[in-house]
Amino acid sequence: MVSFLASTLPAVDPDAIIMWTFAAAAVVFLVSWGIRGARGKVEPFENMVASPRMSPEEAALYVPSAEGAPPLPRLDSDSPYAPPGSVPPPLPVAAATTAPVGLLKVSTAIYRLVDLPLIGLVFLIFAGLTAANGGSSEEVPLDKKYTPGVLIASIIFQFLLMGMVLAFVAWRVKITEWLGLRWRKWWLTIAIAPLTVFFMLCFMGVLFVSGWNGWLEKTLGMESMQEAVKVFKEVKDPLVIALMAVTAAIVAPLAEEVVFRGYLYPAAKRFCGPAGAIVFSSLVFAAAHGHVVALLPLFVLAVILCLLYEFTGSIWACMSVHFLFNAFTVTMQLLARSGLIDLPADS
Repeated sequence: MVSFLASTLPAVDPDAIIMWTFAAAAVVFLVSWGIRGARGKVEPFENMVASPRMSPEEAALYVPSAEGAPPLPRLDSDSPYAPPGSVPPPLPVAAATTAPVGLLKVSTAIYRLVDLPLIGLVFLIFAGLTAANGGSSEEVPLDKKYTPGVLIASIIFQFLLMGMVLAFVAWRVKITEWLGLRWRKWWLTIAIAPLTVFFMLCFMGVLFVSGWNGWLEKTLGMESMQEAVKVFKEVKDPLVIALMAVTAAIVAPLAEEVVFRGYLYPAAKRFCGPAGAIVFSSLVFAAAHGHVVALLPLFVLAVILCLLYEFTGSIWACMSVHFLFNAFTVTMQLLARSGLIDLPADS
């Protein structure tokens, strides 16, 4: 069946698939935003109450003000900033629609129209870099393509991108509150990370056994092995191997989670809702890695990470899964490199 499909389908350029994935992400964002706007589910930005540093309960003590202006205390509230009055405190006020609801713990209250250009900038950065890396027709040897200087530059770039996002948000809300870094149930990561990684390994195993990887390889005429994996197998420079391991196991879980789950997902959620934001940010995350065979597994992983962020309210859950997933992959490759274990040729 796999060989039949591979012989009947026309040849497809892998780079085109990646760019079409970016295009699909943009369409998802715009369509979701348009549908929510037409249905009146996008709250006007000027109606967002109080300061983004306040909880919904604190925000209920204030009335909205003009965009960019400080909120005004309710005269009938018990706020310490309100003048004394004879009117009793009001009945409980419903939280703003941008506050967390039910199981969804990621608030969108801090995001404004000014976040739209940054969403577009992050999207264009990853789409542009992926297009540039895939657009070269010249085959460059791995030991020339992956040098210590190139890898160090990549690490610096990832931290600069993360720093840009942090700086853009830090003036509005404390980073610890924004990313849920004071998560009291952090110990749940001890179970969350291994279970999630186990599920992903099973999912990838099913794809491998079903012939999905082989079908893509035959249909697209490409190697199913990711380039990063080939580096661990073929490059001799130990410094390159060490930098690759650090990038995969430490830098990527930190920087990518802050950028994709910490910012891109909730900022997109402010415009197009949870479902649209999950699909949009997950497609961008998968396409940004630039490998067609890994597209589906990375998309599924990104969806799971978004859900974990929503249900826990803390980026620690996402970082723990990302770290363990990458660390497991790096460890297996290093063991195979040392000859201690044998891995399938396309793993």
